[in-house]
Amino acid sequence: MKIAIVCSYYPWPPSVGGVETIVRNVSMELAKRGHEVHVVTTPFDVTTGRQVSDYGVEERDGIIVHKLKPGKVKIGYARLLKGLKEAIEKIKPEIVHEHNLHPHLFQLAGWKSEVGYRLFAELHHPAVELDFLIQRLMMPFAVAGLKCIGRAVDAFVVHTVLERRWLTSKGIPNNNVKLVRFPTIPSELTSYEESSTSLGDIAYLGRIVHRKGLHVLLNALSIVKHQLGEFKANIAGPQDPHYLESLKMLIKRLSLEDNVSFMGIVDEGKKYEFIKSHKIFVLPSLKEYTGGVLLEAQALGVPVIATRVGAVPEMMINGETGLLVKPGDELELAKAVEILIRDEELRKHFSLNAKEFAKNFVLERQVDKLEALYREVLNHK
Repeated sequence: MKIAIVCSYYPWPPSVGGVETIVRNVSMELAKRGHEVHVVTTPFDVTTGRQVSDYGVEERDGIIVHKLKPGKVKIGYARLLKGLKEAIEKIKPEIVHEHNLHPHLFQLAGWKSEVGYRLFAELHHPAVELDFLIQRLMMPFAVAGLKCIGRAVDAFVVHTVLERRWLTSKGIPNNNVKLVRFPTIPSELTSYEESSTSLGDIAYLGRIVHRKGLHVLLNALSIVKHQLGEFKANIAGPQDPHYLESLKMLIKRLSLEDNVSFMGIVDEGKKYEFIKSHKIFVLPSLKEYTGGVLLEAQALGVPVIATRVGAVPEMMINGETGLLVKPGDELELAKAVEILIRDEELRKHFSLNAKEFAKNFVLERQVDKLEALYREVLNHK
Protein backbone atom coordinates (compact mmCIF):
# COMPACT_ATOMS: atom_id res chain seq x y z
CA MET A 1 0.00 0.00 0.00
CA LYS A 2 1.00 3.59 -0.56
CA ILE A 3 0.24 5.54 2.63
CA ALA A 4 0.52 9.27 3.34
CA ILE A 5 0.54 10.21 7.03
CA VAL A 6 -0.20 13.87 7.76
CA CYS A 7 0.93 15.36 11.05
CA SER A 8 1.90 18.96 11.84
CA TYR A 9 5.09 17.88 13.65
CA TYR A 10 7.54 14.98 13.52
CA PRO A 11 10.35 13.90 15.89
CA TRP A 12 13.18 15.95 14.47
CA PRO A 13 15.81 16.28 17.20
CA PRO A 14 15.20 17.71 19.70
CA SER A 15 11.42 17.52 19.15
CA VAL A 16 9.71 14.95 21.37
CA GLY A 17 5.96 14.58 21.75
CA GLY A 18 3.44 11.80 22.22
CA VAL A 19 1.62 12.23 18.90
CA GLU A 20 4.88 12.64 17.00
CA THR A 21 6.33 9.50 18.57
CA ILE A 22 3.26 7.48 17.57
CA VAL A 23 3.55 8.76 14.00
CA ARG A 24 7.23 7.88 13.79
CA ASN A 25 6.91 4.39 15.31
CA VAL A 26 3.89 3.39 13.24
CA SER A 27 5.43 4.81 10.06
CA MET A 28 8.65 2.86 10.61
CA GLU A 29 6.78 -0.38 11.29
CA LEU A 30 4.60 0.03 8.18
CA ALA A 31 7.71 0.76 6.09
CA LYS A 32 9.41 -2.37 7.48
CA ARG A 33 6.42 -4.37 6.24
CA GLY A 34 7.02 -3.21 2.67
CA HIS A 35 4.52 -0.37 2.41
CA GLU A 36 5.50 2.90 0.75
CA VAL A 37 5.12 5.39 3.60
CA HIS A 38 5.17 9.16 3.25
CA VAL A 39 4.96 11.53 6.21
CA VAL A 40 3.77 15.05 5.39
CA THR A 41 4.75 17.46 8.16
CA THR A 42 6.69 20.62 9.03
CA PRO A 43 10.31 20.90 10.22
CA PHE A 44 9.21 22.57 13.47
CA ASP A 45 9.54 21.52 17.11
CA VAL A 46 6.21 20.93 18.84
CA THR A 47 7.42 22.19 22.24
CA THR A 48 9.29 25.38 21.31
CA GLY A 49 7.67 26.14 17.95
CA ARG A 50 11.11 26.65 16.44
CA GLN A 51 12.32 25.34 13.10
CA VAL A 52 14.79 22.49 13.69
CA SER A 53 15.27 21.10 10.17
CA ASP A 54 15.29 22.28 6.55
CA TYR A 55 12.29 22.35 4.22
CA GLY A 56 12.11 19.78 1.43
CA VAL A 57 11.93 16.01 1.07
CA GLU A 58 14.24 13.48 2.66
CA GLU A 59 14.23 9.76 3.39
CA ARG A 60 14.58 8.80 7.02
CA ASP A 61 14.25 5.29 8.53
CA GLY A 62 12.75 4.03 5.26
CA ILE A 63 10.09 6.78 5.30
CA ILE A 64 9.81 9.59 2.74
CA VAL A 65 9.34 12.78 4.77
CA HIS A 66 7.87 15.89 3.15
CA LYS A 67 8.65 19.02 5.19
CA LEU A 68 6.23 21.80 4.27
CA LYS A 69 6.06 25.41 5.34
CA PRO A 70 3.40 26.10 7.96
CA GLY A 71 0.92 28.92 7.55
CA LYS A 72 1.32 31.98 9.73
CA VAL A 73 -1.99 31.43 11.50
CA LYS A 74 -1.58 29.13 14.50
CA ILE A 75 -4.36 27.85 16.77
CA GLY A 76 -2.58 26.31 19.73
CA TYR A 77 -0.42 23.62 18.12
CA ALA A 78 -2.58 23.53 14.97
CA ARG A 79 -1.16 24.89 11.75
CA LEU A 80 -2.11 25.03 8.10
CA LEU A 81 0.39 23.24 5.87
CA LYS A 82 1.29 25.19 2.73
CA GLY A 83 1.37 23.05 -0.40
CA LEU A 84 -0.42 20.13 1.27
CA LYS A 85 -2.73 19.42 -1.65
CA GLU A 86 0.15 19.51 -4.13
CA ALA A 87 2.16 17.11 -1.95
CA ILE A 88 -0.74 14.66 -1.72
CA GLU A 89 -1.39 14.87 -5.47
CA LYS A 90 2.29 14.13 -6.12
CA ILE A 91 2.36 11.16 -3.70
CA LYS A 92 -0.91 9.66 -5.08
CA PRO A 93 -1.59 7.61 -1.92
CA GLU A 94 -4.23 4.93 -1.54
CA ILE A 95 -4.54 5.83 2.15
CA VAL A 96 -4.25 9.24 3.80
CA HIS A 97 -3.95 8.91 7.57
CA GLU A 98 -4.42 12.28 9.26
CA HIS A 99 -3.48 13.09 12.87
CA ASN A 100 -5.16 15.61 15.20
CA LEU A 101 -8.21 17.83 14.89
CA HIS A 102 -6.23 20.34 12.84
CA PRO A 103 -7.23 22.38 9.75
CA HIS A 104 -5.66 19.84 7.41
CA LEU A 105 -8.30 17.25 8.39
CA PHE A 106 -11.04 19.43 6.89
CA GLN A 107 -8.91 20.15 3.82
CA LEU A 108 -8.19 16.47 3.24
CA ALA A 109 -11.88 15.61 3.62
CA GLY A 110 -12.72 18.21 0.98
CA TRP A 111 -10.09 16.98 -1.50
CA LYS A 112 -10.81 13.27 -1.04
CA SER A 113 -13.10 12.71 -4.04
CA GLU A 114 -11.09 14.95 -6.35
CA VAL A 115 -7.68 13.44 -5.58
CA GLY A 116 -8.89 9.90 -4.85
CA TYR A 117 -7.83 8.26 -1.57
CA ARG A 118 -9.31 6.70 1.56
CA LEU A 119 -9.20 8.93 4.62
CA PHE A 120 -8.42 7.90 8.20
CA ALA A 121 -8.55 10.38 11.09
CA GLU A 122 -6.70 9.83 14.36
CA LEU A 123 -7.65 12.74 16.61
CA HIS A 124 -5.80 11.84 19.84
CA HIS A 125 -8.87 12.94 21.85
CA PRO A 126 -8.23 16.70 21.49
CA ALA A 127 -10.77 17.72 24.13
CA VAL A 128 -8.61 16.45 27.01
CA GLU A 129 -5.55 18.63 26.32
CA LEU A 130 -6.67 22.17 25.50
CA ASP A 131 -3.60 24.14 26.57
CA PHE A 132 -4.52 27.46 24.97
CA LEU A 133 -7.52 29.78 25.27
CA ILE A 134 -7.86 29.92 21.49
CA GLN A 135 -8.20 26.13 21.42
CA ARG A 136 -11.00 26.22 23.97
CA LEU A 137 -12.79 28.95 22.01
CA MET A 138 -12.45 27.11 18.69
CA MET A 139 -13.31 23.59 19.91
CA PRO A 140 -17.13 23.91 19.53
CA PHE A 141 -16.67 25.08 15.93
CA ALA A 142 -14.17 22.27 15.21
CA VAL A 143 -16.59 19.68 16.60
CA ALA A 144 -19.44 21.12 14.51
CA GLY A 145 -17.18 20.86 11.46
CA LEU A 146 -16.31 17.31 12.41
CA LYS A 147 -19.98 16.31 12.17
CA CYS A 148 -20.16 17.88 8.71
CA ILE A 149 -17.18 15.94 7.32
CA GLY A 150 -17.83 12.73 9.24
CA ARG A 151 -19.09 10.87 6.18
CA ALA A 152 -15.92 11.72 4.24
CA VAL A 153 -13.78 9.97 6.85
CA ASP A 154 -13.61 6.23 6.16
CA ALA A 155 -12.60 5.44 9.75
CA PHE A 156 -11.84 7.30 12.95
CA VAL A 157 -8.99 5.58 14.79
CA VAL A 158 -9.28 5.95 18.56
CA HIS A 159 -6.81 4.89 21.21
CA THR A 160 -9.11 4.36 24.17
CA VAL A 161 -12.65 3.66 25.31
CA LEU A 162 -12.71 7.24 26.65
CA GLU A 163 -12.08 8.63 23.16
CA ARG A 164 -14.63 6.30 21.55
CA ARG A 165 -17.29 7.59 23.95
CA TRP A 166 -16.34 11.19 23.22
CA LEU A 167 -16.57 10.76 19.44
CA THR A 168 -19.87 8.91 19.50
CA SER A 169 -21.27 11.57 21.86
CA LYS A 170 -20.44 14.11 19.12
CA GLY A 171 -22.53 12.27 16.56
CA ILE A 172 -19.92 10.04 14.89
CA PRO A 173 -21.48 6.59 14.23
CA ASN A 174 -20.07 3.90 16.50
CA ASN A 175 -19.42 1.56 13.55
CA ASN A 176 -17.10 4.16 12.04
CA VAL A 177 -14.96 4.37 15.20
CA LYS A 178 -12.18 1.76 15.38
CA LEU A 179 -10.19 1.06 18.54
CA VAL A 180 -6.45 0.56 18.03
CA ARG A 181 -4.44 0.86 21.24
CA PHE A 182 -1.89 3.65 20.97
CA PRO A 183 0.66 4.62 22.14
CA THR A 184 2.63 1.40 21.89
CA ILE A 185 5.93 -0.13 22.91
CA PRO A 186 8.40 -2.20 20.88
CA SER A 187 8.11 -5.93 21.62
CA GLU A 188 11.76 -6.20 22.69
CA LEU A 189 11.17 -3.72 25.49
CA THR A 190 9.44 -6.33 27.65
CA SER A 191 12.71 -8.30 27.76
CA TYR A 192 15.04 -5.29 28.09
CA GLU A 193 17.84 -6.13 30.53
CA GLU A 194 20.37 -3.33 30.18
CA SER A 195 22.34 -1.58 32.93
CA SER A 196 21.01 -1.85 36.46
CA THR A 197 23.09 1.15 37.57
CA SER A 198 21.03 3.30 39.89
CA LEU A 199 20.65 6.96 38.96
CA GLY A 200 18.13 7.73 41.65
CA ASP A 201 14.81 6.94 43.27
CA ILE A 202 12.32 8.87 41.14
CA ALA A 203 12.28 9.53 37.40
CA TYR A 204 10.24 11.82 35.18
CA LEU A 205 10.71 11.84 31.40
CA GLY A 206 8.59 14.02 29.15
CA ARG A 207 7.95 17.58 28.16
CA ILE A 208 8.68 20.10 30.90
CA VAL A 209 5.55 22.22 30.52
CA HIS A 210 2.96 23.43 33.02
CA ARG A 211 0.27 20.84 32.25
CA LYS A 212 2.66 18.03 33.18
CA GLY A 213 2.34 19.14 36.83
CA LEU A 214 6.02 19.17 37.75
CA HIS A 215 5.45 22.03 40.20
CA VAL A 216 3.02 19.73 42.02
CA LEU A 217 5.67 17.01 42.04
CA LEU A 218 8.26 19.35 43.54
CA ASN A 219 5.89 20.40 46.32
CA ALA A 220 5.17 16.73 46.99
CA LEU A 221 8.89 15.95 47.09
CA SER A 222 9.33 18.63 49.73
CA ILE A 223 6.90 16.63 51.89
CA VAL A 224 8.72 13.40 51.05
CA LYS A 225 12.01 14.94 52.17
CA HIS A 226 10.57 15.67 55.61
CA GLN A 227 9.41 12.03 55.86
CA LEU A 228 12.31 10.12 54.30
CA GLY A 229 15.29 12.41 54.48
CA GLU A 230 17.54 11.90 51.48
CA PHE A 231 16.33 10.77 48.05
CA LYS A 232 17.17 11.56 44.44
CA ALA A 233 14.74 12.61 41.68
CA ASN A 234 15.77 13.17 38.06
CA ILE A 235 13.65 15.16 35.62
CA ALA A 236 14.40 14.88 31.89
CA GLY A 237 12.89 16.16 28.66
CA PRO A 238 12.54 19.19 26.37
CA GLN A 239 11.64 22.35 28.26
CA ASP A 240 9.49 25.39 28.08
CA PRO A 241 12.21 27.86 29.21
CA HIS A 242 9.86 30.05 31.27
CA TYR A 243 8.33 27.08 33.09
CA LEU A 244 11.76 25.56 33.70
CA GLU A 245 12.93 28.78 35.31
CA SER A 246 9.90 28.80 37.62
CA LEU A 247 10.66 25.19 38.62
CA LYS A 248 14.28 26.07 39.41
CA MET A 249 13.10 28.91 41.63
CA LEU A 250 10.68 26.55 43.38
CA ILE A 251 13.46 24.01 44.00
CA LYS A 252 15.55 26.70 45.63
CA ARG A 253 12.63 27.89 47.77
CA LEU A 254 11.91 24.32 48.91
CA SER A 255 15.62 23.56 49.56
CA LEU A 256 15.56 20.62 47.12
CA GLU A 257 18.81 21.49 45.31
CA ASP A 258 20.50 18.28 46.52
CA ASN A 259 17.47 16.12 45.75
CA VAL A 260 16.24 17.16 42.30
CA SER A 261 18.23 17.40 39.07
CA PHE A 262 17.27 18.45 35.55
CA MET A 263 18.92 16.09 33.08
CA GLY A 264 18.10 17.91 29.83
CA ILE A 265 17.05 15.85 26.84
CA VAL A 266 17.87 12.17 27.17
CA ASP A 267 19.09 10.67 23.92
CA GLU A 268 16.56 8.30 22.36
CA GLY A 269 19.04 5.43 22.61
CA LYS A 270 19.48 6.00 26.35
CA LYS A 271 15.86 6.63 27.25
CA TYR A 272 15.09 3.10 28.46
CA GLU A 273 18.27 2.87 30.50
CA PHE A 274 17.37 6.18 32.14
CA ILE A 275 13.89 4.98 33.14
CA LYS A 276 15.04 1.54 34.30
CA SER A 277 17.77 2.98 36.53
CA HIS A 278 15.17 4.40 38.95
CA LYS A 279 12.94 2.75 41.56
CA ILE A 280 9.74 4.46 40.41
CA PHE A 281 8.47 6.57 37.54
CA VAL A 282 6.14 9.51 38.19
CA LEU A 283 3.80 11.25 35.74
CA PRO A 284 2.10 14.05 37.75
CA SER A 285 0.11 15.53 34.85
CA LEU A 286 -2.70 18.02 35.35
CA LYS A 287 -3.84 17.23 31.80
CA GLU A 288 -2.99 14.11 29.83
CA TYR A 289 -4.55 11.75 27.35
CA THR A 290 -2.38 8.65 27.04
CA GLY A 291 1.04 8.94 28.61
CA GLY A 292 3.12 6.66 26.39
CA VAL A 293 6.07 6.84 28.74
CA LEU A 294 3.90 5.10 31.37
CA LEU A 295 3.76 2.04 29.13
CA GLU A 296 7.52 2.16 28.57
CA ALA A 297 8.19 2.33 32.30
CA GLN A 298 5.84 -0.59 33.00
CA ALA A 299 7.36 -2.68 30.20
CA LEU A 300 10.74 -2.08 31.85
CA GLY A 301 9.34 -3.29 35.16
CA VAL A 302 9.42 0.13 36.82
CA PRO A 303 6.37 0.82 39.05
CA VAL A 304 4.51 3.98 38.10
CA ILE A 305 2.66 6.75 39.91
CA ALA A 306 0.30 8.81 37.76
CA THR A 307 -2.70 11.07 38.03
CA ARG A 308 -6.33 10.22 37.25
CA VAL A 309 -6.57 12.33 34.12
CA GLY A 310 -7.65 11.54 30.57
CA ALA A 311 -7.24 7.87 29.72
CA VAL A 312 -4.33 7.33 32.10
CA PRO A 313 -6.45 4.86 34.15
CA GLU A 314 -6.63 2.70 30.98
CA MET A 315 -2.81 2.75 30.68
CA MET A 316 -2.08 1.09 34.04
CA ILE A 317 -3.77 -0.92 36.79
CA ASN A 318 -4.13 0.97 40.04
CA GLY A 319 -2.84 -1.10 42.95
CA GLU A 320 -1.31 -3.70 40.61
CA THR A 321 1.21 -1.98 38.31
CA GLY A 322 1.39 1.32 40.17
CA LEU A 323 -0.63 3.93 42.02
CA LEU A 324 -3.11 6.51 40.77
CA VAL A 325 -3.51 9.83 42.59
CA LYS A 326 -5.71 12.88 42.27
CA PRO A 327 -4.24 15.53 39.92
CA GLY A 328 -2.83 18.52 41.78
CA ASP A 329 -2.95 16.78 45.16
CA GLU A 330 0.52 17.20 46.63
CA LEU A 331 -0.24 15.23 49.81
CA GLU A 332 -1.61 12.19 47.97
CA LEU A 333 1.28 12.24 45.51
CA ALA A 334 3.81 12.51 48.35
CA LYS A 335 2.18 9.57 50.15
CA ALA A 336 2.32 7.39 47.02
CA VAL A 337 6.00 8.23 46.46
CA GLU A 338 6.80 7.50 50.09
CA ILE A 339 4.99 4.13 50.01
CA LEU A 340 6.82 2.89 46.93
CA ILE A 341 10.25 4.11 47.99
CA ARG A 342 9.88 2.46 51.40
CA ASP A 343 8.30 -0.85 50.29
CA GLU A 344 10.70 -2.91 48.18
CA GLU A 345 8.41 -5.96 48.15
CA LEU A 346 5.52 -3.92 46.80
CA ARG A 347 7.78 -2.52 44.08
CA LYS A 348 8.75 -6.07 43.07
CA HIS A 349 5.08 -7.10 42.95
CA PHE A 350 4.17 -4.08 40.83
CA SER A 351 7.19 -4.67 38.59
CA LEU A 352 6.13 -8.21 37.61
CA ASN A 353 2.54 -7.17 36.99
CA ALA A 354 3.61 -4.11 35.01
CA LYS A 355 5.73 -6.13 32.57
CA GLU A 356 2.84 -8.49 31.88
CA PHE A 357 0.29 -5.69 31.47
CA ALA A 358 2.51 -3.80 29.02
CA LYS A 359 2.44 -6.72 26.56
CA ASN A 360 -1.07 -5.60 25.59
CA PHE A 361 0.44 -2.49 23.97
CA VAL A 362 3.18 -3.99 21.81
CA LEU A 363 3.68 -1.99 18.59
CA GLU A 364 3.56 -4.93 16.19
CA ARG A 365 0.23 -6.16 17.58
CA GLN A 366 -1.43 -2.75 17.13
CA VAL A 367 0.00 -2.20 13.63
CA ASP A 368 -1.44 -5.61 12.69
CA LYS A 369 -4.87 -4.16 13.57
CA LEU A 370 -4.23 -0.92 11.69
CA GLU A 371 -2.98 -2.74 8.61
CA ALA A 372 -6.08 -4.98 8.63
CA LEU A 373 -8.26 -1.88 8.94
CA TYR A 374 -6.56 -0.28 5.93
CA ARG A 375 -7.18 -3.41 3.86
CA GLU A 376 -10.79 -3.66 4.99
CA VAL A 377 -11.51 -0.09 3.90
CA LEU A 378 -9.67 -0.46 0.58
CA ASN A 379 -11.55 -3.67 -0.22
CA HIS A 380 -14.92 -2.19 0.71
CA LYS A 381 -16.69 -0.89 -2.39
